[in-house]
Amino acid sequence: MKAFRRSARKERAAKLVDLPIPVPNENEVLLKVSHCGICGSDLHAWLNHKGYESVLPEVTFGHELSGIVQQVGIEANGWKIGDRAVMIALQTPHHPDDRYCKENQPQLSSRRRVQGLHLDGGMAEYVCIDVEFLIPVPEGLPLPLAALTEPLSVAEHCIGNRTNVEEGTNLVVSGPGIIGLLCAISARSRGANVLLSGTERDEPTRLKAAREIGFETLTVGPEKVHLDEQVLHFFPQGADALVEASGATAALSESWKSVRPDGTVTAVALYSQTIHMDLTQFLRKQIDLRTSYASSKNDYLRAFDLLLAQKVDPNALTNQYSLQDAEQGFIDSEQLKVTKVILDCNLAD
Repeated sequence: MKAFRRSARKERAAKLVDLPIPVPNENEVLLKVSHCGICGSDLHAWLNHKGYESVLPEVTFGHELSGIVQQVGIEANGWKIGDRAVMIALQTPHHPDDRYCKENQPQLSSRRRVQGLHLDGGMAEYVCIDVEFLIPVPEGLPLPLAALTEPLSVAEHCIGNRTNVEEGTNLVVSGPGIIGLLCAISARSRGANVLLSGTERDEPTRLKAAREIGFETLTVGPEKVHLDEQVLHFFPQGADALVEASGATAALSESWKSVRPDGTVTAVALYSQTIHMDLTQFLRKQIDLRTSYASSKNDYLRAFDLLLAQKVDPNALTNQYSLQDAEQGFIDSEQLKVTKVILDCNLAD
């Protein structure tokens, strides 16, 4: 089979290779991968960025995937050949003594792993997955669209569990990457009024896509009006909440300026540098500063609901590449030529 695989802990040290089709263990299924997204974490690992030292030096990338069961292990109860599924990316084997398993937040456990970074993932024609981390795809949901379930679940966790967005909430989303865009969609589905901000570099693809799906956008930068001044034009009292999805340190440290007293700031991005901020400014406005990390199974199920309700427009947000063109997909993602790459892993025999 073909697989897009990292070969060393070095920058851009990944290519399409031939591998044997894996054989599932007793509690696994062999999934024929239909589609797999390129995530920001994949991009960071491909570029060998700081903070991704735990990624295996040799590993097949890919954790945002959908596919069809081809083979079933003898203990993989409840699954049969032909079933459609998505994978839970951030995996913690259930243990009754793990408080985060008991609290339905297994993504916070120190025992967690990411399939596609810490064991072989889905940028391949086939992948083996433990059935504990497999979820059936609902009827009526196409597999290419189902490949967006994982990133949408991250947005659902951020908006639904960590930001308390409801009808009438005035929200700013900083950063129009796919997580920011999906956070905006999740918030809009709850009745929020949403502004999306980005830089001039985001204008040709990401901000354009945001406008195509109906969002008001703001452009920030050294020569632009400050974000907080632009926000006041739409929300005269300031935003009720701000979601920081860009990963820019200044965006988080200055977020208090755009939020009203007793509002909320939620960071859902990962940051490559230490953030220096004037916490007193948050304190004087009594702004809650929160974080949101990954997602759990319930978030995946809510993501299914949004996808089935056609709240996500894949034509505006995604570009499909063949698995054979995975490297080009990484390059185009790095250069912001596309908003979201989905790899079609259905190669001809």
